[in-house]
Amino acid sequence: MCLAAAYQGADSDQPVLQEIARLYINNDTIEMETLFGERKVLQGRLTEIDFMSSRVIIE
Repeated sequence: MCLAAAYQGADSDQPVLQEIARLYINNDTIEMETLFGERKVLQGRLTEIDFMSSRVIIE
């Protein structure tokens, strides 16, 4: 099973959160939860999900 990693900006190499199992979008807020229950909430908008590389891009 490949879980996603979230990046703030398309050029970023450093993920803000890894092993994301769930992602919720509420207007301009994105809430992510890992497989282990860690949560992170970011302001922004989802611009890309790359399923091949398991990358979620947030601007």
